[in-house]
Amino acid sequence: MLQLDNGADLSSARSNVGDSGGSVVTSIIGVVVLLGGLIFFHEFGHYIIAKLFGVRVEVFSLGFGKKIFRRTIGETEYCVSLFPLGGYVKLMGDDPYKAVPAAEAHRAFSTQKLYKRFAIVAAGPVFNLLLAFVLFMVVFWFGQPMAGTRVGSVIVDSPAWEAGIRPKDRIAEINSTKLRTWNDLEDYLKNRVGEKVELVVERGTTELHMSYLVGKVRSKNPYGEDEEVGGIKGVMPTPLDPVIGISNPDSAAYKAGLRSGNLITKIGSREIVVYEDVNEALATFWKAGSPLTISVKQGEEGAGPEKSFTVVMPDLPMADKLTPMGLAGALGIYPSELFVRKVSPDSPAEKGGLQAGDRIASVGGAPVYNFESIVDSVQGEGAKGETIVFIVERGGKSIPLNLKPIPTTQEDPLTRQPVTKFMVGFAPSTVLHEAEVVSVTYRSLVPLVVHSASETALLAQRMLVSIAKLVTRKISVKNLGGPVLIATVAGKSLDAGIIPFLQMMALISINLFLLNLFPIPILDGGHLLFFAIEAIKGRPVSIRTMEIANQVGMVFILMLVGLTLFNDISRIIVH
Repeated sequence: MLQLDNGADLSSARSNVGDSGGSVVTSIIGVVVLLGGLIFFHEFGHYIIAKLFGVRVEVFSLGFGKKIFRRTIGETEYCVSLFPLGGYVKLMGDDPYKAVPAAEAHRAFSTQKLYKRFAIVAAGPVFNLLLAFVLFMVVFWFGQPMAGTRVGSVIVDSPAWEAGIRPKDRIAEINSTKLRTWNDLEDYLKNRVGEKVELVVERGTTELHMSYLVGKVRSKNPYGEDEEVGGIKGVMPTPLDPVIGISNPDSAAYKAGLRSGNLITKIGSREIVVYEDVNEALATFWKAGSPLTISVKQGEEGAGPEKSFTVVMPDLPMADKLTPMGLAGALGIYPSELFVRKVSPDSPAEKGGLQAGDRIASVGGAPVYNFESIVDSVQGEGAKGETIVFIVERGGKSIPLNLKPIPTTQEDPLTRQPVTKFMVGFAPSTVLHEAEVVSVTYRSLVPLVVHSASETALLAQRMLVSIAKLVTRKISVKNLGGPVLIATVAGKSLDAGIIPFLQMMALISINLFLLNLFPIPILDGGHLLFFAIEAIKGRPVSIRTMEIANQVGMVFILMLVGLTLFNDISRIIVH
């Protein structure tokens, strides 16, 4: 059993801190249910078609190993075995070295017509594909969770910002085409570079109409490869958590007791969920000279106890005096992504004097409002070999630092080839909130069937392309995973809920469908290859030939299993 791991997305400068990764218990439960169910359904395919053709099924087992329960019904022994990962069927006549009673020769697998043997063997993989289709029907009936079209964050001065798009806007339509998910948005724009499109944007109860010239954005294709496609440059579905940073001890927020790393939970009577809520709440409750209660969770990124502070509101600043940081900036509050969390030893940042807790105020003379703008400046100036002037705020004082980015070779998570990036050597204190999730449902039978079949076919096609990229070395074999990786993704998906788990189950069922069709002896695909040769030659492949082929196939499978286990162990050591 194989799983393709596309690795982490290194194109994103942000990182979501605090991913639990799934517990050991859920991983064990997940992998038992997932692999056990998929392999059992695979064997059930062999079983039911064999029964349909009148072939005698001697044993049908749920699980492998020692039989802990058995019961014979009719001519078949049904049993439960010790190891629950899958099952097996034993057909009379499938062992060429075991004699078959003459009276029952007509019911042996080996004596069946070629098309019947072909159908019995092919039924296992086909049932896995059918299971994926059924699972997707369940997923789409109850609702597939997907990122909605609400904008999480917008890079200041980006094309999206200039067009008027702001955080918390919902992009409802493009050129009169209604959008439900972020994928709908990306799919519509990816092949429209240079076209002007008309957007319908919902902002609260107001509907806005905007024109936008589609530009190029960096993206990952379904195989994890970097590419440039059409899109709205500067928007992301993931908002920031309301984790704050404060760099000026003379600010109203600092004097009230607020500190960097606090997670704001409430301002006045308003609950705060994402960072953009902060400015909206301040605009609602701001009254010069009056106290305003701000509740926060203290500790590392708001993991500690909750406490309330009273901030005496200063005079409301004039609109033309406000930066894109809004009213929060007037109190001395900034998003945590502008603050340095960690400085790498011996890096240009450390040598240049950058310290943990500094707020990056400007880079190369341009004010900084998002971490992405820092990344763009470092990559652009680093490629030119230029030194960049960073202005940081530390203790309320502005300090200029000269930092020269250096080239750093990293391993691409997909191809495992070296990639050059420019670094100054610090990590931000970014904490992302989950993107808005919408539930995509299909309750009418025809759309449900069509969409489920389309999703099954699309994933099968993508998996075939991934396999081809593995063979041509466009994707490294280091991305293959075995039981440990499967247990990990099973546990994570089960932690996320039953629908994500069913989606993962469908994906791996398609994986199992394709894997078993590989023309490798000892797999179903190897048997089908022998049957194809028999159809062409007019006689079965000799037992000796099959023995040699099976031995070669076994060696190949063992090598593949060894490779996936090595990759699994390597991931454990690295992480």
